[in-house]
Amino acid sequence: MDSAQDPTGDQEVATMTLPARTGKFTGIKVVDVMTANPLTVKAEESVGLADELMAENNIRQIPVLAGRELIGIVTDRDVRAFLSDTLLPDPEAREKALKTPLGEIMTTEPIYLAPDDELEEALELLIEQKFGAIPVLDEAEGLVGIVSYVDVLRCFLDRLREDKL
Repeated sequence: MDSAQDPTGDQEVATMTLPARTGKFTGIKVVDVMTANPLTVKAEESVGLADELMAENNIRQIPVLAGRELIGIVTDRDVRAFLSDTLLPDPEAREKALKTPLGEIMTTEPIYLAPDDELEEALELLIEQKFGAIPVLDEAEGLVGIVSYVDVLRCFLDRLREDKL
């Protein structure tokens, strides 16, 4: 921050200056920050399994595949919303809900990115759509990764630390 004089000339006010290093954040591709080979599930697998996998792996989104084709995504929010709607005093009802196929609660036709897309595009989608993560698809290989807001923040932190060296 720099100090500048108030237009009245009476006191100093703080002003922000853009760092000269903002160029360090341009030209970054999705492939540079994504998590490669993410954990996946199938539509016929259970809500309970997805819930366990997310908890065990400290993740909040899991792409849903049919073979190599991305057919959906399931999030911890999807699971929580579904289970809260089905929470009943009856333990059998909860057990039944946990056995529900993911295909019944997943988001179908999810938005995705390509590995060569600019990080800026990923950021715009993450912010505008309020997504926690976006699958990354390669035309030839199918799902190759997932980019999350944590991946993006990690990239920025790494770049900021490089500047301090």
